[in-house]
Amino acid sequence: MSRNLPLPYLAVPPAEYDQRYFAELVQSIAVYMQQERNPGEGRFTKVVLTDLPTSPTDLEPGTLWNDSGTVKVVT
Repeated sequence: MSRNLPLPYLAVPPAEYDQRYFAELVQSIAVYMQQERNPGEGRFTKVVLTDLPTSPTDLEPGTLWNDSGTVKVVT
Protein backbone atom coordinates (compact mmCIF):
# COMPACT_ATOMS: atom_id res chain seq x y z
CA MET A 1 0.00 0.00 0.00
CA SER A 2 1.15 3.48 -0.67
CA ARG A 3 -0.62 4.92 2.35
CA ASN A 4 0.61 4.72 5.92
CA LEU A 5 -2.18 2.43 7.09
CA PRO A 6 -1.48 -0.45 9.43
CA LEU A 7 -2.03 -3.84 7.85
CA PRO A 8 -4.57 -6.07 9.60
CA TYR A 9 -3.08 -8.52 12.08
CA LEU A 10 -3.20 -12.16 11.02
CA ALA A 11 -2.72 -14.43 14.02
CA VAL A 12 -1.06 -17.83 13.86
CA PRO A 13 -3.78 -20.42 13.23
CA PRO A 14 -4.58 -22.96 15.92
CA ALA A 15 -3.76 -26.63 15.39
CA GLU A 16 -7.47 -27.47 15.12
CA TYR A 17 -10.39 -25.60 13.61
CA ASP A 18 -11.51 -22.73 15.84
CA GLN A 19 -14.64 -20.81 14.87
CA ARG A 20 -13.49 -17.64 16.67
CA TYR A 21 -10.11 -17.68 14.91
CA PHE A 22 -11.81 -18.11 11.54
CA ALA A 23 -14.19 -15.21 12.25
CA GLU A 24 -11.24 -12.97 13.22
CA LEU A 25 -9.39 -13.99 10.05
CA VAL A 26 -12.41 -13.10 7.91
CA GLN A 27 -12.68 -9.73 9.70
CA SER A 28 -8.98 -8.99 9.09
CA ILE A 29 -9.35 -9.77 5.40
CA ALA A 30 -12.45 -7.53 5.22
CA VAL A 31 -10.49 -4.66 6.81
CA TYR A 32 -7.67 -5.12 4.30
CA MET A 33 -10.10 -5.13 1.37
CA GLN A 34 -11.76 -1.96 2.65
CA GLN A 35 -8.38 -0.23 2.92
CA GLU A 36 -7.47 -1.26 -0.62
CA ARG A 37 -10.74 0.01 -2.11
CA ASN A 38 -10.74 3.42 -0.46
CA PRO A 39 -8.70 6.08 -2.20
CA GLY A 40 -6.37 8.06 -0.04
CA GLU A 41 -3.28 10.16 -0.05
CA GLY A 42 -0.13 8.87 -1.65
CA ARG A 43 3.50 9.87 -1.49
CA PHE A 44 5.83 8.71 -4.22
CA THR A 45 9.40 9.31 -5.29
CA LYS A 46 8.74 8.35 -8.92
CA VAL A 47 5.59 7.78 -10.96
CA VAL A 48 5.44 6.41 -14.49
CA LEU A 49 2.15 6.77 -16.32
CA THR A 50 1.84 4.78 -19.52
CA ASP A 51 -0.88 4.83 -22.13
CA LEU A 52 -2.74 7.88 -20.81
CA PRO A 53 -5.92 8.72 -22.71
CA THR A 54 -5.40 11.41 -25.36
CA SER A 55 -8.86 12.92 -24.99
CA PRO A 56 -10.94 13.82 -21.93
CA THR A 57 -14.09 12.49 -23.60
CA ASP A 58 -16.05 10.09 -21.34
CA LEU A 59 -13.45 10.31 -18.52
CA GLU A 60 -14.50 10.92 -14.94
CA PRO A 61 -13.40 14.11 -13.15
CA GLY A 62 -9.90 13.83 -11.70
CA THR A 63 -8.64 11.52 -14.45
CA LEU A 64 -5.28 12.40 -16.00
CA TRP A 65 -5.02 12.63 -19.78
CA ASN A 66 -2.31 13.46 -22.33
CA ASP A 67 -2.91 16.62 -24.37
CA SER A 68 -0.08 16.50 -26.95
CA GLY A 69 2.60 15.85 -24.32
CA THR A 70 1.03 17.93 -21.53
CA VAL A 71 -0.65 16.05 -18.69
CA LYS A 72 -4.03 17.53 -17.83
CA VAL A 73 -6.73 16.69 -15.31
CA VAL A 74 -10.38 16.26 -16.27
CA THR A 75 -12.47 18.81 -14.35
